[in-house]
Amino acid sequence: MLISNNMAVQGDLRIQRELVNPHFDGYKLSLDHLPVYTKTLNKGIDVSKLTDEQFSYHHAKLLSVHNHLISDPWQPVSVYFVDSDWAIHRAFGTDGNRVDISDSLFVILESANLRLQHGRFNVTLTFPTEQLAVLSDGAGNLYLLDTGDRKGAPKQWKSLYTKPVLGDGKQFIVVDSVHHSDNETDRVECLLMYVEEREAEAGSSMSPFLTVIEWITIASVDKKTWCVERTRRLEGSKPYDYTALDKGGNSVLISASQRYKLVSDSVKPVQPDSEGDWEVVGRDDKLPEYTWTQDNEDIHVQFTVPTTVSKADIYLTLSADHVDFGVKNSTVLLKGALHNEVDVEASTWTIEGQRLVLSLSKENQTAWPTVVIGDNRGEMILDPGQINQIHDRLASYTSEQMNPPPEDAHGKPFNTQELEDCDASTEDSTWFMRIDGETHKISNEVYLSSHQWLFNVCLESSKTPAVCLRYDCDGSLWQPGDAAKDGKQILDHVGMLHAFGYVQASKVQRKFSSCSPDMSYAVISDCTRHLYIYRQHMPIASPLRNRKTGRQVNAVAKQQVVALDTTDDVLGLRATNDRIFVMTSSSLFVVRLHTEE
Repeated sequence: MLISNNMAVQGDLRIQRELVNPHFDGYKLSLDHLPVYTKTLNKGIDVSKLTDEQFSYHHAKLLSVHNHLISDPWQPVSVYFVDSDWAIHRAFGTDGNRVDISDSLFVILESANLRLQHGRFNVTLTFPTEQLAVLSDGAGNLYLLDTGDRKGAPKQWKSLYTKPVLGDGKQFIVVDSVHHSDNETDRVECLLMYVEEREAEAGSSMSPFLTVIEWITIASVDKKTWCVERTRRLEGSKPYDYTALDKGGNSVLISASQRYKLVSDSVKPVQPDSEGDWEVVGRDDKLPEYTWTQDNEDIHVQFTVPTTVSKADIYLTLSADHVDFGVKNSTVLLKGALHNEVDVEASTWTIEGQRLVLSLSKENQTAWPTVVIGDNRGEMILDPGQINQIHDRLASYTSEQMNPPPEDAHGKPFNTQELEDCDASTEDSTWFMRIDGETHKISNEVYLSSHQWLFNVCLESSKTPAVCLRYDCDGSLWQPGDAAKDGKQILDHVGMLHAFGYVQASKVQRKFSSCSPDMSYAVISDCTRHLYIYRQHMPIASPLRNRKTGRQVNAVAKQQVVALDTTDDVLGLRATNDRIFVMTSSSLFVVRLHTEE
């Protein structure tokens, strides 16, 4: 597989320090009662499970856990679900203390036969506007529906377009959809996803499965007759954590452990890859293309070049945060955004025989996990001097005694059992990338390192969904920016869920995680029965004073636990600013949160 190497604008994760609370001292368990209202369903929920043939990691990650409650970003107090007859219903909280469920709004055509298809997916539904919906029946058909104004009383939905857009027998789910107008033409952009098996190369360790994203454009000039105007296909050798369309319908946003590639376009042919623009990933080569070492002051990158290469053949273009180093008119040895800034004047290179060494002088005395962001062709080698430094620094954390006394001169004893799941980094590093629909290239990307993905959530109807990443023990919320803006920054830090990474790691039975659009609380549901609610900031009637610091506290963070009256599996969870909707196979529960003035 090939990936973009030198066209993407490199961004970074810029934490807003004012959102970080260094004095956060945990959640206080609250026994305050939260009212829970239950609505028994007339019919059960449609649930499709993976077959024995759908066994890959792609299937497990993307399709095994499906949220059967569908949120409406245009009407956040409502949720939708599909019953066992493939009828769509709306559930909404009233001003009073109850929940109402509408009659059937739309029934999927030929549901009795389509539900019997082997290996079908769950029904998925998205809302590109206040009056349109895009639906996939999981059996191969795509629907464009006129819902009317969903802010009022529920109305019957009308089908504007129905077709097996990917051909007969190709089953898929709809991940996202957006609407935009151009020259009196209305367009609905849809992202459809499925997993495809390919022929594995002999001796290759790569997975024989691909995650495929089909980007379908449906257009109309009169808002009555719709047709497919354009199709684009993206592929990835690893499943994604996040994917969405920007609101202008110009690009796709994807977060995954390997870069995705746009491989075909029905309107504008994708240009063949060239060696200068793309590099191979998933390679099985055992030897690195270069090695590198580091100490507190310098990075030393070593290459092996042919004997015919002389000093006059080498070129170096270096700035504080970017390097371009190689052999003139021949080979690019190292190119891209540096992990950290360097002192250009103090950096140099040397060549002796076939050994070519690039020496970079660090501006800051910090350890680098990689030289060039996203470049995994090299291997870091620890030199003896650095090994000694590391062992000296670790001396205060080690002891020959099983349980050394706390007053030991080497410092506090350390026990590996104190480590939590959230302290361990993920195996794969990830990227957040924007793929342009016209150039077919990655236009922007951010290296997320090993920041663990926690969940995705829609904070505003006018913006793409936000992503929650683990930042230390917290959960940090990042809002993708507008594709029309220039510059590197495509992820804006907009909120922080204190200690959420820590508490989520402790919930081994968790199934769904989310937060409210105003980020006032986060919630985790177990596979059955229990909800854990983490209120970020709740005023208290009488101010408290911290006995250690003397600081007066006017608000505290609270944890509340709700036990639902059911033994059925939790099939769906959605959080609004003042309600939490929870779905099981036979009931809908609504937890009413007391809003504070």
